[in-house]
Amino acid sequence: MFYDSQPSWLPDRFSNCMTQANTSKNPVHLLAAAVLLVSFFLPWVKWEDSKLAGMEFPAGNFFAVSADKFGLDNPYPQFSFTFYIFWLIPVLTLLAAYLHAKGKKAGLMAIIAGVLSLSLVTVYIVFSNTLLDLGVGNGLTGMLQPFLYIQAIAAILFIASARSFSPFLKFFFILIGPALSFGSFKYISHELENSTFSSTKKEKPAYTVNADELIREFVTGDSAANAKYTDKILVVNGVISELEAVDSTVNVKFTDSTSGSYAIFDFQAEDVAAAKKLTAGETVSIKASCSGGIFSRLRQATVISFKRSAINK
Repeated sequence: MFYDSQPSWLPDRFSNCMTQANTSKNPVHLLAAAVLLVSFFLPWVKWEDSKLAGMEFPAGNFFAVSADKFGLDNPYPQFSFTFYIFWLIPVLTLLAAYLHAKGKKAGLMAIIAGVLSLSLVTVYIVFSNTLLDLGVGNGLTGMLQPFLYIQAIAAILFIASARSFSPFLKFFFILIGPALSFGSFKYISHELENSTFSSTKKEKPAYTVNADELIREFVTGDSAANAKYTDKILVVNGVISELEAVDSTVNVKFTDSTSGSYAIFDFQAEDVAAAKKLTAGETVSIKASCSGGIFSRLRQATVISFKRSAINK
């Protein structure tokens, strides 16, 4: 009789307490969100005199600086649009923190933001190490700036303090981003290093174009131009505006004086010696494989990249 007469509010009150405990604010989660958000816009790496924040990757400046200063461009510019996904880092961080502060579940948003952050941190580290192998900088630790480490720590804390996920899943999410980024980078590097091609000189061009006309075509409609020319063999005729020395090789540029946009040619090994004999102002015909063009926000110009270039005679 005693137990039957207990008031019904007891289990309801216990349930309410559990609900409040599950939706209570976690100061660590909110602090991690704030640090993650701010550090995204602060310098992560320093390549000689250039400092790049996390935002520079989705903004398109990451490879623009690398190509401009060190001749190492995005090997697949046609996929540059995928970089925009990293804008989700500040967007999801801000949204997840707001919902968390309101006592609502936003664990998945926090997880995605954290995974993307750790993935991007890994890209900056492995790419900086590649530049180091090319002779840029004196050491990797000198290239990596404090806010890169701060971003990584904040991302880990943001994932670890997210709601609705088991510790095992959180540990998995912390590892998956860096693992995928590192694995993808190694795979791309391996493919580029082991790609074998017949001499460009022996290949039949799909198009023969004037450099100025080609550049204007990309400037006025880069999507259509990329669809038309990317991965095609072109013969490009024009006047050399600049010769750019890169390690043991040289790049040739055709520049449009009105827009500042340019086409840049990376020569295959057997043609480097001939390319080094060229001079600025000289009219030349080059046969090469077009890697595509992209608008660089850093230079406010369109850059069209070519590989496997050869002097066309």
